[in-house]
Amino acid sequence: MKDLKKKLDKVVAAESSVWMEDAVQFEKNKDWLDYSAEIALCVLDALHEKRMTQKALAASMGVSPQQVSKILKGTENLTLETISKLERALKIKIVSLHSYGKTYDAAVAGSSVAMGYDRTLHKISSAPTVYSLESYSFYRSGSKYNEAS
Repeated sequence: MKDLKKKLDKVVAAESSVWMEDAVQFEKNKDWLDYSAEIALCVLDALHEKRMTQKALAASMGVSPQQVSKILKGTENLTLETISKLERALKIKIVSLHSYGKTYDAAVAGSSVAMGYDRTLHKISSAPTVYSLESYSFYRSGSKYNEAS
């Protein structure tokens, strides 16, 4: 019986697990974490297409390579300033705002795209890919679209 106790003591962690707290935090922040993950995918796609390194992106944005690494993990609560820096550095459009079923994009005045608000991912254009998630559109390859497909 002592041998079993010794074996169990070896495999049991000295500290209690925090998985429950992590799960609660994830559920509490799920909405913005989803957006952050989508933005990370867009940035990774743009980096790949432009054959650009994370280090070069960091230099272009004026941030540290560690900050870019955090962004690309998809778990950072990004500010509008950071998103703007990403768009400028990569020469792409990442986020476009929607209001009352229309898309407003400063670069394409008067353009609109009818959107659903049901928290599902909608493909709204052919290649390059543009997706809409509730009140945000995530653009791939920096192209802008004026109508749904």
